[in-house]
Amino acid sequence: MAPVASGRLPLLGHLPHLAVRRVEFLQSVRGQGDIVRIFLGNRPVFVLNSPEAVHEVMVTQGRKFGKGLLFDVARPFIGNGIITSDRDLHRRQRRALQPAFRRDGIAACVGTMTGIAEEQVAAWRPGEVIAMDLVLRRMMTAMLVATLFSTERPDGAAAVAALGERVAEHLTTVMRGVFVGTVLPARIAASPALGHRRYLAAAAALRELADTAVRQARQDPAGHGDLLSAMFAPTPGNPDGMTDTEARDELLSLLMAGAETTSTTLAWALHELGRRPEITDRIKAECDALPADALPATAALPFTDRFLREVLRLHQPSWILMRRALEPVRVRGVELPAGAELIYSAVTMHRDPAHFPDPLRFDPDRWLDRPEKDLPPGAYVPFALGNRKCIGDHFAMTEMLVVLRSIVSRWRPHPVQGHRVRPVVQALIRPDALPMRVSPWPTR
Repeated sequence: MAPVASGRLPLLGHLPHLAVRRVEFLQSVRGQGDIVRIFLGNRPVFVLNSPEAVHEVMVTQGRKFGKGLLFDVARPFIGNGIITSDRDLHRRQRRALQPAFRRDGIAACVGTMTGIAEEQVAAWRPGEVIAMDLVLRRMMTAMLVATLFSTERPDGAAAVAALGERVAEHLTTVMRGVFVGTVLPARIAASPALGHRRYLAAAAALRELADTAVRQARQDPAGHGDLLSAMFAPTPGNPDGMTDTEARDELLSLLMAGAETTSTTLAWALHELGRRPEITDRIKAECDALPADALPATAALPFTDRFLREVLRLHQPSWILMRRALEPVRVRGVELPAGAELIYSAVTMHRDPAHFPDPLRFDPDRWLDRPEKDLPPGAYVPFALGNRKCIGDHFAMTEMLVVLRSIVSRWRPHPVQGHRVRPVVQALIRPDALPMRVSPWPTR
């Protein structure tokens, strides 16, 4: 039997610790064993604390585990898309969507990504204070919608742009509601004092917006991007293609997974650039050396790529993910019953000093000393792993390279004097606010 984490309280279990110091609590649990039990009230949850345990659950015995409580809470509101689905349905969805995420298809989207980034960045003024967290959230939502659900028709393009703007307003509310519904008992989570009504309204608005986008795409499938074409196209497992409801659920899943996590990662990236001008100098020099028509790929921007990998290590936005045992299973010597809920945290994996010396030090060049391929499987999991690895990992990295290139080529970001950036841990770990002053590079 797995040991129980210290600090358990009667009736409440470890909920007070998660409410006050979520990441710190999971960090403290890591030293108590490969697998440790915590209690959400009276509900036991098993925390995976080692790369070996994570890899065994996600890869070696991955077919014995389903999505878990977090996704049960999300499913009624964002549907049964690729994020929340399990087993045969998930495999069928992944096969249907995979063609849209091939590298050649993503490369074809770079022009659209660059256009959106350049248009917004060019509107900034020297000395202006930019609310980077908000600007990046809107930028990434617009970029994701425009590239994955693009259209040649002017009225369709306007609809997509409007969709992106409104989606950005609702995503944070929905993700916060999913988190509250996961860690608290249903009766408490449904309290108006915790914003449950706002959560329901935002989720309903997202579904309505997604339904509209799918209906428009269905009317003119040839005028839309590769993803919608993939959704509507027949496949061996689904000769009629996706229904409108299935396509709606996939749209919601991709927006939920892509826009919020990517914009939050970029916000932390800009925070680090503001604190470390020498890194900004290196990224600008690397971007300036790249021909204007060259694709911003990891091979062409190796230091910028290492910088983003270090941001994803130290500032991993997704601090908690869950799985559920579908049958009795033994993991790292611990017997887990069918139905057991499991948690793993990429944040704690990424701050393990056994694999990342001086783990709280931000150092992109640590990846030269020990590249990702030399780490134990499960030690670095910014996009998860196994058959549930994020389908859009390369897409997200390309987006972030495009945005960094657009910003740093034109502007140097500075922290605002007197403002301290604090992490807020809810569904994601995000900066509470990120105002930054921008200045142009001096002319030579």
